[in-house]
Amino acid sequence: MNTKHTPGPWATSRDAVPAGHIQITIYAEASGERVATAFLAEENADLIAAAPDLLAACEAVLVEYPPSRYRTKHHLKPALEQTIRAAIIQARGR
Repeated sequence: MNTKHTPGPWATSRDAVPAGHIQITIYAEASGERVATAFLAEENADLIAAAPDLLAACEAVLVEYPPSRYRTKHHLKPALEQTIRAAIIQARGR
């Protein structure tokens, strides 16, 4: 898959900031490249850092359960497939 974003995995690092403030850097583990900075919410930083893994998981689901006109136990429900495809499109900026 051709990706334009910084390859994962990403991780978080708490930066030195003034007392009473929270700033967390999200960086690429392999290169150390700063991907983003989240302020005030550790949960936001954790979600951002998980983005490459979440995208890969969505893409893996579509590979494992390709579209089919036949309903089987190995078939994704259309609404779930649409949600996964929409998330991939949004993540890839298309």
